[in-house]
Amino acid sequence: MKRFKFLKLGIFILSSLLITSTALAGGLPGEWTEIDPVEEYPNFEYNGLTPSCSGYGSAYGIPDKFTFFVKGGKKNKLVIFFDGGGACWNTANCLIDPTYQPYQDEVLGMFSDNNEGFGIFDTTEKDNPFKDWGFVFIPYCTGDLHWGANDADYTYDGIADIKHRGFVNFKAVLKYLKDNVCLPNKIFVTGSSAGSYGATLSFPYIKQAYPFSWVYLLGDAGNGVMGGNFATEGIPNWNVQMPDWIFPDGYLPSMTMAEVYTDIAAEYPWSKLAQYTTDLDETQIGFLSVMINIEGGPEAWYDPINLYNAGNIWYPTMLNYAYSTAAASPNYRYYIAAGSDHTIMMTPKFYTEDTAGGIPYAKWIKAMVRNPFGTHSPILQGKWKNLECEECF
Repeated sequence: MKRFKFLKLGIFILSSLLITSTALAGGLPGEWTEIDPVEEYPNFEYNGLTPSCSGYGSAYGIPDKFTFFVKGGKKNKLVIFFDGGGACWNTANCLIDPTYQPYQDEVLGMFSDNNEGFGIFDTTEKDNPFKDWGFVFIPYCTGDLHWGANDADYTYDGIADIKHRGFVNFKAVLKYLKDNVCLPNKIFVTGSSAGSYGATLSFPYIKQAYPFSWVYLLGDAGNGVMGGNFATEGIPNWNVQMPDWIFPDGYLPSMTMAEVYTDIAAEYPWSKLAQYTTDLDETQIGFLSVMINIEGGPEAWYDPINLYNAGNIWYPTMLNYAYSTAAASPNYRYYIAAGSDHTIMMTPKFYTEDTAGGIPYAKWIKAMVRNPFGTHSPILQGKWKNLECEECF
């Protein structure tokens, strides 16, 4: 059995080296281009559902159309980015006081030729490790962390179903990529906030679609600290699509994000996985307060005492998740920065953050993607180490 695994590893490494110089077959457009999956694949369905946003906007004349955006690069490498925008799981925060982005913004207008100031999308920045890579930008408008394949009936004020179709949308994007991108050398899967969770559970499907590519995962500000009845009565509304070859029992309310990362890392020991957060991320703490106080509405969600109590739960739990995942997974790292702000991948802070061990975050990411073999050997890992701010507060 071990000989067979090493044989597969040898074939994988050889194939990866060979495709370094392989051009993208078909490829992506040279400029940012909006793709409508319904027009591209009129008969596409997953779980009997078609790509869509939440449906919330239809009551106000806002289109429910989901589209995504692509741009080719100079190198045979690809970034797949999952956008963020909150989450919802209850009539209170799906319909009455939404805590998520329920419809798609005009994303294409956000992109310029250089995207100056937009973190990893800024091609003017000399320290950008993805400067010459291709990009896929997956918007978020379904309230389900990109995980769902279900239309849930919450019903309020003439609005009924919320289309939790984030995973349906992702599957349409993946079909487009498989049809247009062949044998990329490296794929960096990432996302911010809600997109961090989407990136995490989509990573195995992307790796399965591109078995001979080096595929990386970086979760930005999505540590998964849960409370209240969110795990038992909230997440099930989404019909979460778990990769069954890793999680044969599907979604279980007892799961933690630490366990999810650990199991994925064990399944793909030669892929690098990582997470970023600030030590007192106010948005993640805020969402934990929403979970705990869901029935109380915004007055309870954002009450200073409730937020303080949520912070006292979130911080030690976040640390425990980071430490336990790193202890169990030699191919996993964490970067815990000082502060309370939320997300980094699409912000100028990507190039200025250095509060964890004095190592700039951009260089930490560069060390992660530069050497695909630095997973199990401390000698090869370079600056890609577990890092935590020393004076966090």
